[in-house]
Parts: sequence; structure tokens; C-alpha cells
Amino acid sequence: MDDRNTTNPFSHAEWAHSNLERFRAAEDARVRSETLRNDAVKLVEDREIRTTRSQAEATNRLNDRARDVTQWKKELHKELEELNSETIRLKEIKKELEHAMEQAKRPEEVVNHCLVAREYRVGIDFVQDNVVSSLKAEMTEIKRIRDAMRQHHDDIESQLLTNDNITARLRVDLSQKRTALDIDQDCFILDNSSHEINHHPGIHHADLTNSNPQSWIKHSDKNMEDSNNARKASSALKGNVEGLMSSACTELSTAWSITNRSFKERIMETEETSGLISKHLDNIAQEIVALDDHIKLLKKGLADKQPPLKVAETRLALRTHRPNVEACDDAPHGTLISEVVEINDSIAILTQKLADAEEARVKLLKSQAELREDRRVKEASLRIDRGKCMGKRLRFPYNQRCSRKCGYKWCSSIANFTMARAADGLHLADTDLRQYNQAV
Repeated sequence: MDDRNTTNPFSHAEWAHSNLERFRAAEDARVRSETLRNDAVKLVEDREIRTTRSQAEATNRLNDRARDVTQWKKELHKELEELNSETIRLKEIKKELEHAMEQAKRPEEVVNHCLVAREYRVGIDFVQDNVVSSLKAEMTEIKRIRDAMRQHHDDIESQLLTNDNITARLRVDLSQKRTALDIDQDCFILDNSSHEINHHPGIHHADLTNSNPQSWIKHSDKNMEDSNNARKASSALKGNVEGLMSSACTELSTAWSITNRSFKERIMETEETSGLISKHLDNIAQEIVALDDHIKLLKKGLADKQPPLKVAETRLALRTHRPNVEACDDAPHGTLISEVVEINDSIAILTQKLADAEEARVKLLKSQAELREDRRVKEASLRIDRGKCMGKRLRFPYNQRCSRKCGYKWCSSIANFTMARAADGLHLADTDLRQYNQAV
């Protein structure tokens, strides 16, 4: 193949100019390249500085965030512990209240027992006396206190549910903060030499957040506020229950003492009346004996009048056989007639006195029977009041705990109140009650 150049040759000037153009173009390219290299070096250094600064700032922000989360975690943990403690105390007072509610059934059973027992009083003793009024007042007080206890128990149940709900929220919040703190701490310790780093293309474009700093603070702050309010409500409820149990002990014990005092007064009144009945019965019995002797005397007097009457009447009868003029209305005849009349008058008077005495004896026997019945009624009333009622109230444990090992405040308060008021005479002493039971 022929490789010869067939174009016209260039001149020397064109050749020199071509070389100069190429040299200038090469120099321009070198200068631009050098400039590019210098700019690239500066850019790399600047970007390195900015990247390092950005990474340091991100690390610092992560550190700050970790401190914030740690602080909130501490506060949430503290609040959770305080709420748990308050909930435990509320559960303890709930147990105290439930024990008190159970024990409050005992006085109600005693009052019902007394009311039912006194329904068996008979006759005139079935009276609406102070004892019935005291028992009804005591029952009203017991029911009022038990209703208040049930209401407080319902309030505690509701508050415990609220506490449990808030506790669950605090635990979730605390758990999430622990998780977030662990993640931020892992992010904090990552550096360019960490093995865990890797590319996640497009991750910065994804919106994976569910809150902002304000809503994040507001969320935990709301949980803290709700917990604080729950603690205050629990503490107030606990104080109300303690106050109720304290006042209830005083009020129930006072009502019990007043009823016992009414029983004592009624028993003493009935015993006094029964004693007067016995005294009247003794008097009547003596009078009946005396009247029986009197009746015997009257009957003897009547019997003693029969022979003289027979004598007088026989004399008169015999003298009717006198013949003719001898049948004279002489002095003996008039005397005999007067004697018969006098004896008959005496018999009539004695007979009337005997009838009056026998009528009086019937009335005495009737009165005696009525008094004996009345005494039987009084004795029955005493057996009810002194035996069935006061015997039950003596065993009623206002002055002792429900068991020797009982550590509940209700029983302790009852025992302390009874011991403190025993000397004031606001309730019957045990010795008096035992004397009543021994007398039954």
C-alpha cells in the first residue's frame, strides 16, 4: 500500500505556529489540572473537616440525648418506685379495711341477736323501752359505718385499677427509654473503624420518627403527672380510711357502751320491780294466812251459834204445848223470842262477814296469781336481758382482739379504746356482767 502524503506541504511558519499552539494548549491543560488538583485537595480537606465536625456534633448530640434519656429514666424509675410503694400501702390499708368490714359484722350480729331475743318478752314487759331505742341507734350507727366502709372499699378498688394502669404506662415508658438509651449508646460508641458500620442507602430519606422533642417530653411528663396525682389520691384515700376506722372504733364502742348502760339500767329497774313484787307476794301470803284464820274464826262463831239457837227455838217449841190459859205471853216467852232474833241477827252478821272474808280471799288469791305471773314475766325478761343479751355482749369482743395473734389496726384500736374508757364507766364492767350471768 502506498503511504505517501499527497497533501500540499506546510510552510515553516505554519509548522512553528502549530507547535506553539500545541505547547500553549498543553500548558493550559496542565495549569487547569494543577488548579483542579489544588482545589480537590482543599475540597477534600474542607469536607474532611466538615465531616469530622458533623460526626463530632452528631456524637455530642447523641451524648446529650443519652443524658436526657438517662435523666428521664431515673425520674421515671423513681416515680415508678414511689407509685409502687404507695400502691403497696394502699393494698395494706385495703386489707385493714376488709378486716374491719368483717369485724363490723360481729356487733351487727350481736345487736340483731338482742333485738330478736327481746321479741320474746311477754305481757306488760313487751315495752318500747330505752334498751330498744339504744339497740336501734346502735344498729343505725353500725350500718352507717359499714356503708362508709363499703364505699371506701369501692374507691380503693377503683384507685388500685388506676394505679395499675399508670404503673403499666410508666413501665412501658421506662422500657422504651431503656431501649432507646441502649440504641443511642451503641450509636455513640460507633466510629469510622467500627465493624458494625455499613451502608444503608436512602435511610436518611425515610421518616421513621413518631414524635418531636416537645411531644416526647410531654408524653413522659404526662405519665409523671398522672402518677403523681395517683399517689396523692392514694395517700388521701389511705388517710380517709384510717380516719374512718379510727372514728368508727370510737363511735361503735361508744354506741355499744350506751346500749350496755341502758341494759344495766333496765335490768336494775326490772330487778327492783321484781323485788317489790316478791315483797307484795309475801304480804299477800301473810294476809291470806291471817284471813284464813279469820274465816275459821267466823265459821266457828257461826257453828257456836247453832246450839244456843236450837236451845232457844226448842224452848219456844216446847212452850207452845202449854194448855189454854197457860200459853201466856210471859217474860220467858218474850226473852226466848228476843234470844232467837238476836242469835239470827248474829248469824246473819257473821254470815255476811264470812262472805266478805271469802270474797276478800278470792281477790287476794287473784292478786297473788297476777303478781306471780308478773314476777314470772319479770324473771323471763331478766333471763332475756341479763342472760341472752348481756351474756352475749359480755363475750362480744369489743374489749379483745379477734385472735391473740391479730395485728390489724381495727382490733388494736378497739382494745385500746376499751381499755382507755373502762375507767370512765361508759360501759358495764366485766365483773358486773359476770355477776349478772351468775345470777341467771
